[in-house]
Amino acid sequence: MNTSRWLMLLFTGCVFSVYRCSPYVSWKEEVQLNDGRVITVEQRKLMQGGIDREAWLTINLPEFSVKPIVWHEHLRPMNLNIDNGMLYVVGMPPTNREIQLYGCPDNEVVGYRWKGGQWLRIPFNQIPQSIYTTNMLIDQYPPDGSSFITLQAKNSKSLNGNYGLSHYWRLDPNHGKNCQAHSSPL
Repeated sequence: MNTSRWLMLLFTGCVFSVYRCSPYVSWKEEVQLNDGRVITVEQRKLMQGGIDREAWLTINLPEFSVKPIVWHEHLRPMNLNIDNGMLYVVGMPPTNREIQLYGCPDNEVVGYRWKGGQWLRIPFNQIPQSIYTTNMLIDQYPPDGSSFITLQAKNSKSLNGNYGLSHYWRLDPNHGKNCQAHSSPL
């Protein structure tokens, strides 16, 4: 087979299998808020070397914005929730590189509050305890290229309960700050 035909087949395969060829992975997932509502959130991640290096969340909550709200950070989103009329996102640095990038955050999580049309970083002690329980998919990406994750599937042992990820289920205020152990980034 000549080189140009081989390249055309490779390109065609990538077009039909973007999930496998693109460094970006995206899906929609149901997220249950503390007020009982279940909303659909779009999550997108940039994968490099099997590690999720950046994440985007697209959120539609008309009480906060008539346009979709986008959160974008170098974190693994764990919590998206509302407390006392305020919208929050909490993420965890996926590797030592991001721990250093975020200045060795307290409890190795970084919190954000939506205020005035923008995301503001907040210290750990301003993250409400009522949103400590994880409500996002904590695996790096959905299995088998799934494009929609239901609340039921996400809460099953096969997704968020698998791979020893149970320590991500709830924020731990006693986890502490230990940048000495994270001095060499990935």
